[in-house]
Amino acid sequence: MQSDEQPVSDSNRPNKSSGIGDWPPSLFRLVLGAGFAAILSFIVLKTMVPIFVVPIEIATLPEQAPISVYQRYEKALYEVDSKNFSIVFGVIGAILGASCVAFTFGTRAFKAIAIAVIGAGGLGAAGAFLSNWMFNNMRVNSGKNAVILGVSLDGMTQSIVGYSLLWGMIGLGVGIGIGSTRSVLKSLVAGISGFCGGVLGAILYVIMTAQISIGTVMNQVYPLGDTSLAVWLVLFTVSVAVCIALGSGEKRPKKAA
Repeated sequence: MQSDEQPVSDSNRPNKSSGIGDWPPSLFRLVLGAGFAAILSFIVLKTMVPIFVVPIEIATLPEQAPISVYQRYEKALYEVDSKNFSIVFGVIGAILGASCVAFTFGTRAFKAIAIAVIGAGGLGAAGAFLSNWMFNNMRVNSGKNAVILGVSLDGMTQSIVGYSLLWGMIGLGVGIGIGSTRSVLKSLVAGISGFCGGVLGAILYVIMTAQISIGTVMNQVYPLGDTSLAVWLVLFTVSVAVCIALGSGEKRPKKAA
């Protein structure tokens, strides 16, 4: 007599030997990993920045100096910030990627952790460079509308784009690492979900800040106040984690009775 039970497909079967569990990834574990990464990221930002500084001969601005002197200082500051942010957010991206994979699938998922670290770290560095470029243009234009690719963007939209460039890229790398435990297709789906999580976090952060702290100017890559920075990190890391967990497009297989 044949059993009515249906076997669980191999693609969704837990792989205890590799430390990889069921797909899709657990929302709770991903959020837990994101929260842990947010704590480490706060420490990184408070201790690592600045790594590079503007040379003293350029940073010293005499009174009534010609405009060329100020332009040279602003150019040097932009270059220094680009290097600092690329390094720091490369590290933060690697931390978030490793933490999410490790909390979700266990520390034995070496390959996925490596992919997440390299992917989120590299894309985080690139995203930080683009984000700094966006916010630098915003400061140069004093928050006025900017035209990018033929589209006019107001100050609020520029802030959303700036944060999206940073956290969308990090989320893309984290998602690719999470999805690498299964297949290339799932890496793409999870990566896109992570990117959307970064964009969603940017929209939520800018709207919430504009409503709660009226008059706050959001023209920096990250907020400088400790409380604001902590909220910023938690919101973005958790937003990326939630979107990856919910964006897999699959349901967990039902266990046979």
